[in-house]
Amino acid sequence: MKGKLLMLVLLVGVSLLFLAGCGSADHATENDEPVEVLEPDDSPEPVETDGTVVVTDQMGREVVIESVPQRIISLSPSNTEIAFALGLGDRIVGVTEFCNYPPEALEKDDVGGFSTPSIERILELEPELILASTIHEEEVPRLEELGLSVLVIESSNLIDLYTSISLVAEVTGITADGEALIASMQERIGAVEAVVADLDPEDRVRVYYEVYSDPLMSAGKGAFINEIISLAGGVNIFGDVDENYPTISAEVVAEKQPDIILFPDYHGTADFVVDGMAERAGWESLPAVQESRVFAISDDAFARPGPRVVEAVEEAARIFYPEMF
Repeated sequence: MKGKLLMLVLLVGVSLLFLAGCGSADHATENDEPVEVLEPDDSPEPVETDGTVVVTDQMGREVVIESVPQRIISLSPSNTEIAFALGLGDRIVGVTEFCNYPPEALEKDDVGGFSTPSIERILELEPELILASTIHEEEVPRLEELGLSVLVIESSNLIDLYTSISLVAEVTGITADGEALIASMQERIGAVEAVVADLDPEDRVRVYYEVYSDPLMSAGKGAFINEIISLAGGVNIFGDVDENYPTISAEVVAEKQPDIILFPDYHGTADFVVDGMAERAGWESLPAVQESRVFAISDDAFARPGPRVVEAVEEAARIFYPEMF
């Protein structure tokens, strides 16, 4: 019964991971400093211009914004986090049911699921701008046919994320605030990189990130999590695998001898996961297990490409090298 419960809980959890994450970490180290966010009262007035703003979004589309949008709908959790981090919370009128951060996002009107937004509900909210993702490829032309402005932003790495932030800031008339947010993120990540820069390759911790347990799934070269591990000075033991989320085996993990094990804590499943790991053949000899360096971390901050990536990098660095941070 316990095994069936574990499998059901983790199946729900991993589904949410691929919908941009929605968990929280009870076991990971708390961050000392959250991402700096502009409060609504401190947000600058929209920039008034006589012309239009024309940008190329991250689906390669030319998007024309004729006036500064005051009513915005976000169709993905990462887009919602970007908008709020830019101080656009007062302009957000609708989000998806998976948009759980910041807490203020939960107070906004619900426009449906991440991959299944309600066109009818979107129209009712009369948005002047919709922040979509590439998963909404079918919905984008339908929304545009209805006369709505849609900006598609999608981040698979840190450079993409900076571009996403710049695009949202530009079309909402707060370019300077986009630059400030990016500069703050770069400064904090750069501070971590400076500390771990002089570590010899053989001194860098080897990290296994477990996305899912049945079947075992980890993070490959193209996963956002892989970049976080690298920026924090770690070496992802599956970082040379081309597939973003490869299916792997317990035997291969045992062969690679990770020093650290990270896994997402899906609403209190940490104890189940740790118990299951301890029972895997050969894992009792893993340095991570022997030294009790198995950590549940926030699946949102680590898997969701948003401004909280800086918190994920800082958290990972403290886990990897507690004596240095």
